Amino acid sequence: MFGAATNMANMAAAKSAASNLVDSAKNGGFTVTKESADELINTLSKFVDEIDAMDFTLAAFDQRPQLGGHEYGQLVAQHMHESANGPNSARMVVRQLKEVLRLSIEALQRASGQYEETEATVVDTLNRTSKTI
Repeated sequence: MFGAATNMANMAAAKSAASNLVDSAKNGGFTVTKESADELINTLSKFVDEIDAMDFTLAAFDQRPQLGGHEYGQLVAQHMHESANGPNSARMVVRQLKEVLRLSIEALQRASGQYEETEATVVDTLNRTSKTI
């Protein structure tokens, strides 16, 4: 339990640091070249993609394991389900990691002047998609 709580605290600190990085980039607190940012953004994006790819596999933990109708089996099944899905689970830490990665990508995009460009591209794509629907 201590390890899980420590992981959650570490992830909360990382999320806070990434959020501060975004704020700093918004205010011109740091800049990076587009080329340098692109390498980091591509690497971080690959990690986000890996986490997204895990979603299907991790969906197996949505259901409680079937360990029989006896009291002990039900108790173990409940514990396993809570361990896999609770606030201190590895699954939740991975979700938080994904958010930290996304915030880091945003900070790099902002610091390299690419954020507005990326945002404009998304808005343009959404506008074109809504016109065809």
